[in-house]
Amino acid sequence: MFDTVITSVPQIRAGKLRAFAVSSSKRASALAEVPTLQEAGIAGFDISQWQGFLAPAGTPRPIVERLNAEIARALRAPDVRERLVTQGGNEIVTGAPEDFAALIRTDLQSYVKLIRDANIPAQ
Repeated sequence: MFDTVITSVPQIRAGKLRAFAVSSSKRASALAEVPTLQEAGIAGFDISQWQGFLAPAGTPRPIVERLNAEIARALRAPDVRERLVTQGGNEIVTGAPEDFAALIRTDLQSYVKLIRDANIPAQ
């Protein structure tokens, strides 16, 4: 079963689940003792979770910039960072909206290729 670290950590810490590996290329800080799939012998496996904020297409640029700045400011707050990491969140990365859009496009292209290569039919 694959799950996100942030939702699995409480179950793992309670002894209800056992983590075999994480799918990202780096170990999760909240599960530092759990190897990556690459470390476990599955070469080339790197699927990382990410979260972000999206706005409707056509949102005026000044509003996008303000939202981005305020969210980044909140994520820099030590108490917010500590809480997210303690709960099992990955490294907190902030940046330009264009960088996030590029990440989404890149991931989408990767998954489209993966699905096509595996001959998974569209539903």
